[in-house]
Amino acid sequence: MEPNQQIDFTQTTEIKCEECENLTFRPVVFLRKVSRFVSPDGQDHTIPMESMECAKCGHINKEFNPNPTIKQD
Repeated sequence: MEPNQQIDFTQTTEIKCEECENLTFRPVVFLRKVSRFVSPDGQDHTIPMESMECAKCGHINKEFNPNPTIKQD
C-alpha cells in the first residue's frame, strides 16, 4: 500500500475475537528458539513473532496464531 493512499473503511471487514466477539486487540509477541544445530550461522537464536490478542479476554484468533497447530488458551 502507498503511504498516502486513502482507504474507504466502508469496504473493509471488521475482525472480532473468536471467543467473546470483542473488537479491540493488543500486540503480543511469541518467542521461538532456534538451535545452533539447525541455524544457518551455527548460533542459537530467539526469534520474536508478533501477533495480536483480544484486549478483553486475551484470546488469540486462529488467523493471528503463528503456529496454528498449537492451541492458545
